Amino acid sequence: MSPTARRLWRVGFLALALMLALVVACGAGSSDAGNIETDPQSSQVRGRVLEVVGRNIVELETLRIRDESGKEWTFGAAEGFIGLSPSHLREHKLLGESVLVTYVIQGNELIAVDITD
Repeated sequence: MSPTARRLWRVGFLALALMLALVVACGAGSSDAGNIETDPQSSQVRGRVLEVVGRNIVELETLRIRDESGKEWTFGAAEGFIGLSPSHLREHKLLGESVLVTYVIQGNELIAVDITD
């Protein structure tokens, strides 16, 4: 095998390994998002994304949106993957598309537990 072919094979293998690690990380989060329908304390709001701060590549740290009435909402986030990645939310921000945030109130903070398109 030529050195160029060997290098391409290594790059392809590393890319595949990275993609596999990302898939595993997305599925390994311990989110309670599946229990939202049974949680009477959760609420929802739809709005356009104003600001996104990621905890890492798959987890959200904070999210700020503006609803149709003009009210701004700031959310912390539950640990683990909660429906949309920070990069996907940044795409919504750039395109001006809204998201639906399901949240709970913990103390004085709104905590996003699920986010959908």
